[in-house]
Amino acid sequence: MASCLNLFFLSFLSALSISKSQISDSLNGVVFSVVKDLPTGQYIAQIHLGDSPEPVKLVVDLAGSIPWFDCSSRHVSSSRNLISGSSSGCLKAKVGNDRVSSSSRGDHQNADCELLVRNGAVGITARGELFSDVMSFGSPGTVDLLFACTPPWLLRGLASGAQGVMGLARAQISLPSQLAAETNERRRLTVFLSPLNGVVSTSSVEEVFGVAVSRSLVYTPLLTDSSGNYVINVKSIRVNGKKLSVEGPLAVELSTVVPYTMLESSIYAVFAEAYAKAASEATSVAPVAPFGLCFTSDVDFPAVDLALQSEMVRWRIQGKNLMVDVGGGVRCLGIVDGGSSRVNPIVMGGLQLEGLILDFDLGNSMMGFGQRTRSSL
Repeated sequence: MASCLNLFFLSFLSALSISKSQISDSLNGVVFSVVKDLPTGQYIAQIHLGDSPEPVKLVVDLAGSIPWFDCSSRHVSSSRNLISGSSSGCLKAKVGNDRVSSSSRGDHQNADCELLVRNGAVGITARGELFSDVMSFGSPGTVDLLFACTPPWLLRGLASGAQGVMGLARAQISLPSQLAAETNERRRLTVFLSPLNGVVSTSSVEEVFGVAVSRSLVYTPLLTDSSGNYVINVKSIRVNGKKLSVEGPLAVELSTVVPYTMLESSIYAVFAEAYAKAASEATSVAPVAPFGLCFTSDVDFPAVDLALQSEMVRWRIQGKNLMVDVGGGVRCLGIVDGGSSRVNPIVMGGLQLEGLILDFDLGNSMMGFGQRTRSSL
């Protein structure tokens, strides 16, 4: 499977003007291109499912515990298999999801495996059934994977044309976990988000972008999170170099279905006041929803720094990762008020992740990050 997937990957890299010499000679996972849906700010991948000739558009979700689809309007593949409630696949699905149950049709041995599936974009859930089928991330490589079939209404809030979600979380039946089990490799996930030429791979960053790139990344620990989300700690927040009076550490969840970083309301109030003061040279104007601070100015706006495991290790947010052009000469701060009822006080949105190479080393519970440079692509 690796050799077939490698052939596809090289052709994909060629389309992005990435040379073979810039990646390793073999891949142990899969790779697929990702493009941004501008109306929602979500990121879309395409795969082939079963023997259907039509590709399936999926929203990439770092917090998704399982790949899931609206199967009602699609061709029923001859290779699709319904998973029983007593199977090992159903047992894996139960890990981290205590709401999985077996349906009551017939005896328990032949019962279906049902579970609650979440749409993280709008925070709704629905009951789905567990299936398996062959998936192709680029002809001719295929692999047999588990996924959930869900009702059509669970697609609410997803990008137009999307037929489901590609779950990339740390759960037992997410895409990285299933592919790691297929290849007997350590669980890895490499993510590069971009409006036009993003990449997601279950290979390591060394395999995708090369050893030199991996050595340039800064690494921070991933927190243990029962939901399987990717969460890091932030010790402090600085605006234009000045530390905010916010008590840390703060848990920061990384998300690809939330377009802009969201701060818990009490944190946002302190942050917004500090940012407005730091951006005093810009002309403040009435905010444009969903943003809370907007300006009309061509000045360089102050950067935001997140101190991670120490004050010496920082994640800087600036430029296009910080300000959003909403038209009419107005630019708004792409960090918004996320409300008061949050599991994690900070959710890092897709805009703030764009242009970064992210290396999730799940075996060692570490995440590397660094800006993409011209030499790395």
